[in-house]
Amino acid sequence: MSKKRRGSVVERDGKLYVRINYTDQLGKRRELMRRALDRKHARELQKELSNQLASAATDQRPEVDTTKITFAKVASAYEAIKLIPAQYVGYKKVAGLRSLKAPKIYFKRLVEHFGAARIHSITYSAVDSYRLKRLSEGLSIASVNRELALLRSIFNFAKQEWIITRTPFEMGEPLICLADETKRTRTLSRDEEERLLMAFSDDTPRSHLRSLVIASLDTGARRNELLTLRWSDVDLTSGVTTLRAFNTKTARQRQLPISDRLRDELQRIETESEPDSDTPVFNACSLQKHFQAALRIAGINDFRWRDMRHSFASRLASSGLPMSELASLLGHSQLQTTLRYANPTEETIQKATDILNSLNACGGNEVDEGDGPDYIN
Repeated sequence: MSKKRRGSVVERDGKLYVRINYTDQLGKRRELMRRALDRKHARELQKELSNQLASAATDQRPEVDTTKITFAKVASAYEAIKLIPAQYVGYKKVAGLRSLKAPKIYFKRLVEHFGAARIHSITYSAVDSYRLKRLSEGLSIASVNRELALLRSIFNFAKQEWIITRTPFEMGEPLICLADETKRTRTLSRDEEERLLMAFSDDTPRSHLRSLVIASLDTGARRNELLTLRWSDVDLTSGVTTLRAFNTKTARQRQLPISDRLRDELQRIETESEPDSDTPVFNACSLQKHFQAALRIAGINDFRWRDMRHSFASRLASSGLPMSELASLLGHSQLQTTLRYANPTEETIQKATDILNSLNACGGNEVDEGDGPDYIN
């Protein structure tokens, strides 16, 4: 943005010039000169040049009637720029999304509902009505929040492009409340784990997935992190598995321990197939189909693959592993996220019960002053 414009008319070799000195947006002194035909033309030229600099300084844009722009038109522009496959510079994601399946579904629903409406006419109450409609259709609060989060991003995009000055999400109480979501606390008990692993025994068509299930239970790694694991990432000698930054959700490399039973599985696979360093470690053929079949055979209800990650975290948390170290294993940058995974297990509940019973049993005993503080019974 230019500023401090000063103009003058100068004469050189019998010719008239208009000279304007100004300071540009980088703080540098600049000079603009134009030849004038006579004094009158010089004054007109001086005014014209000053107006041009003023126009450039305010970065004026061509007038567009934004009140007629529909939500569908803005959404289409957003999709072309934002809903694209992830693009990387090294390990750093600089544009796009790693997973487009769910956002594309949300996007389609939003366009079907708001598409024909002019984006200026969409109010806070209109968005709130959509939220209540989706909830009445049986969607969970978490699912509706994901749709609203995408809707908010589209409105923010419109604001950045000067199509609107404020979004409906700025007009009232928060429409997205993560605290209202029902957090899953499902973990796998030791008895359920035994039954599940039996469903992947050698005499079943699912046996190739046993090692993958054990890896999920004993590392807490995300499914995609395990499916992209290569033999070059596994060091059986030191007992460490390295997850490459490119394959993790947070784009940060981290290391995970190899338990004894996981080591046995990996050694068996290595002996049977003799893979090279770039071969995937795990065979995930028909993963979802076989996993669901194993759950039915094992009699395990309301359980998802991701719940094995919860089980890993809960077991280590209940065993006394510091939250900061658990967060590092799970690949979390915030402890609050880790706390959502560290759900109480049956062992945790039993441990708490034993402690309470022990304290209550000692409740009537007197404590000597020299042994510590007095307790009120």
